[in-house]
Amino acid sequence: MRRLSAAICLVLAGLGLAGCPRHGLVDDGTSISYGPSNRGKLVNPARLPRSGDGYWMPPRWAERGLRYGTDELVEVLVYVGRRLDRDQSGMRMGVADLSPLRGGPSAWHHSHQTGRDVDLLFFATDAGGAPVELTDMPVFDETGTATLPSDVRDNPRTTQDESVREVRFDIARNWLLVRALIENPIAPVQYMFIADPLKQLMLDHARLASEPEALIQKASFLLHQPGDALPHDDHMHVRIFCAASDRMHGCSDRGALYWTKKDYKYDPVTRVTATVARSAVAMTAPTPMPAMLVLGTFPFRP
Repeated sequence: MRRLSAAICLVLAGLGLAGCPRHGLVDDGTSISYGPSNRGKLVNPARLPRSGDGYWMPPRWAERGLRYGTDELVEVLVYVGRRLDRDQSGMRMGVADLSPLRGGPSAWHHSHQTGRDVDLLFFATDAGGAPVELTDMPVFDETGTATLPSDVRDNPRTTQDESVREVRFDIARNWLLVRALIENPIAPVQYMFIADPLKQLMLDHARLASEPEALIQKASFLLHQPGDALPHDDHMHVRIFCAASDRMHGCSDRGALYWTKKDYKYDPVTRVTATVARSAVAMTAPTPMPAMLVLGTFPFRP
């Protein structure tokens, strides 16, 4: 078997089709997301730098080291950060956890196992409307209000609690984030998990701002309060679809495909046709060996 594997590697190398990493397996160097998001693995992950144009990872999450995702997810985050910085100079998206280096469960998440999930901090303002950069995940109520420690001792002689300060859910900037995620040209978003009241605040804002109805409809499908988890009133959990090539290797899009089902109702025919064409090309492009045969054997990128 070893001689056969070596012979195959030599033939492939001679044809310029692939390299042969350890164990004689074929690897094209791209990431592979395998299995459903709550029971899977991540092969050859990409690593998100701690900061970049329009985004940063606060220390609490940077120290955990869950900075790995598929090539597509990392590219989406870089794209969204740059777009936000372009649309509103100085705007920085707070990025929390992606996935562990090799995927699978972690001490903090049951999902986030396949490199297709990321937690994003909300944008917030103070009571006067000035931007506040959060380094934690305060819980926002149905009005979009949360409290943070003020670093001031409470004065018991007053009715106000001075030990906390009030922050507000920045509806306008959070909508810009949602819009950038939906319109990213790299990978379609499957879900944006968020509490229903916060979702409604953004949809109402979008309609008042005369955003395109097609965009609002997509947002209403993708923004979703999960029924089997916490309501996500302190952060937004984003999940992208499996790449077409990863589906061939066992990547599973667990859950409803809202966007895929409804897209034709709101978009021009040419846009749908282009999406189908891109998927067809991706499905026929050369891909790595099926992940179920090589999990745990590929060398990982640093």
